[in-house]
Amino acid sequence: MPLAACSNENANDAAVADLDNKLVGKGSDPEANAALNDRILVDPDLTDNANVNSVKGSDKPLGSAAPANGGYNGDASIETLDSAKLMRAPKATVVAAEECTDCGDRRAATLGGLAADQGVTRGKGTCDAKLQYGAGWANRMPPEFPVYPRGRVKEAGGVDGGICDIRVVSFVTSAAMQNVIDYYYTRARKSGYNAEHQLRAGEHVLGGTRDNDGGAYFITFNKASGGGTAVDIVANNGR
Repeated sequence: MPLAACSNENANDAAVADLDNKLVGKGSDPEANAALNDRILVDPDLTDNANVNSVKGSDKPLGSAAPANGGYNGDASIETLDSAKLMRAPKATVVAAEECTDCGDRRAATLGGLAADQGVTRGKGTCDAKLQYGAGWANRMPPEFPVYPRGRVKEAGGVDGGICDIRVVSFVTSAAMQNVIDYYYTRARKSGYNAEHQLRAGEHVLGGTRDNDGGAYFITFNKASGGGTAVDIVANNGR
């Protein structure tokens, strides 16, 4: 066995020596030798252009504002509604703090709770518990109160049929608050709803009813953290 080991080692050494001779020995290709032994040249004018399209690490912690919400620039495209000029919503009536039992810190934290507090449903007590959430409900809002054009939906829900027939949606838009309030005020008035504009603990609210079919709606407007307007809508008679 020692002799066999020595024999294998000698064979390997011979194979390596033969390969070296082919690469750099007398029988090797002189052009290949020159290419292997020449110095690597670097053009300093080109080094700054290397990997110009690659992603490079940042020299400082990453941080940026959230993308802007998609809304119409200046709302120019919705200054009219069904060929009629948007109506200006009346100045908000300020609700005194002691009279506001469901606003500010006492405002419902969920859309279902908001619907229950505002009595938009025809039933009482259990309708908010039946609320089903899903983005598809945003497309089933009442035709009078759709999501604002190009608004970005955050949450939507609804209960289909019966005394708990409601739709709720929460979204943000880059449009100015007054424009958004005027938009929904015009839609409500043109659809036969009354409309009351209130300021409750710093939150603008638009709400009203329609006598011929028991329709009701409640809309809140707040400044969005990244700019624009945050809107919550609760309404019945959905699609």
